[in-house]
Amino acid sequence: MTNRMTQHGADRLIQRHMPELDVLRGCAILAVLLYHGLYWSIDSSPNRVFNVLVKATVGGWLGVNLFFVLSGFLITGILIDTKGRPDYYRRFYLRRVLRILPAYVAMLVVLLLVRWLTLKSALLCLLFLANYEGLYRYFHLGTYGPFWSLSVEEQFYLIWPAIVARVSVRGLAFLSLALCLVEPLLRLLSASSLLPLGNVHTATYLIADNLAIGALAAIFARSRYGTLSNGIKAGLGLCLAGAMIFAVGYPFGITHRTNLVGDSLQTVPWNIIFTGVLLLLLGLRSPFFSGRLAAPLRFFGDISYGLYLIHVMIFVRYDDMVRLLPAASWKHALRQPLTRLFLCAGLSVLLAWLSRRFYEERFLRMGRAPVEPKVLEEAVK
Repeated sequence: MTNRMTQHGADRLIQRHMPELDVLRGCAILAVLLYHGLYWSIDSSPNRVFNVLVKATVGGWLGVNLFFVLSGFLITGILIDTKGRPDYYRRFYLRRVLRILPAYVAMLVVLLLVRWLTLKSALLCLLFLANYEGLYRYFHLGTYGPFWSLSVEEQFYLIWPAIVARVSVRGLAFLSLALCLVEPLLRLLSASSLLPLGNVHTATYLIADNLAIGALAAIFARSRYGTLSNGIKAGLGLCLAGAMIFAVGYPFGITHRTNLVGDSLQTVPWNIIFTGVLLLLLGLRSPFFSGRLAAPLRFFGDISYGLYLIHVMIFVRYDDMVRLLPAASWKHALRQPLTRLFLCAGLSVLLAWLSRRFYEERFLRMGRAPVEPKVLEEAVK
């Protein structure tokens, strides 16, 4: 595989640097930021058109699913490319620790200082168990919203490397495909109480298809079919398939979590579309993604981790502060969605950039020793 990628590198989907991934990260974090910044607004606007736009951001939570797909793609690619190395596990986990823990631990400390978390709840978060709500309810503890998806990814990182190391690439493809097919069924059984397995929206063992479909894309991109033209074809096909599933499921409530169809299939068409967009953009290899016009999206992609961690706390604390203010005309102005978004998002972006530039980067440099495969530098971001 390595020789083939070297000989035909210009026509391969996988390259040393893929700015398309930074752009997609930027899109994902902006979707989440607008969701919490506008859809979670504590007040509405007298402008009906603007209110419609605010409601349109309800789908911003799907940015988390885009992150899942990208993680499945990148992590699986790294593991496949380094499979068989004597430092396979050490290198992978060292890089993950240096990427994840510094900002995560810093956020935990902040949440302890502002009394959002107790020591017990912080300990559970540190163990990456924030996606199991029943555990927190059992111990009467609180948690922090963004931590649930990080817990899912860390649990994936814990198990997936051992699986990749022990099975062939073909076997990994079959396993990933099986997860994409079985997980919706398990969610259906759990949501219908026929086989209660937990929260069908946050339990890692019930939403692993979110990551597995990205793993399939990574395997495809490294196969003999992983050319630019095939990436475009596969990307368009997946986008069409996802749109068709959504259209068929819409009359049956696929957009809601109040019925079995939504519980089991709500994210499926979007995961397929996100994977299609990923392959399509890699196949297009347009200079746009490395150009000036896409620079803002690449910037948001670069700071996406820190921004994801901190923005919810900023929005919630802002809302709490505004509620405590005495009634006044300027209080009404502070409650306006655009004012709230501008102030909170601006502060969140600033803090995320400072964290990335002066704190996280120190640890990232420790894990950037030159190493094949070429895609490793993408994951460290």
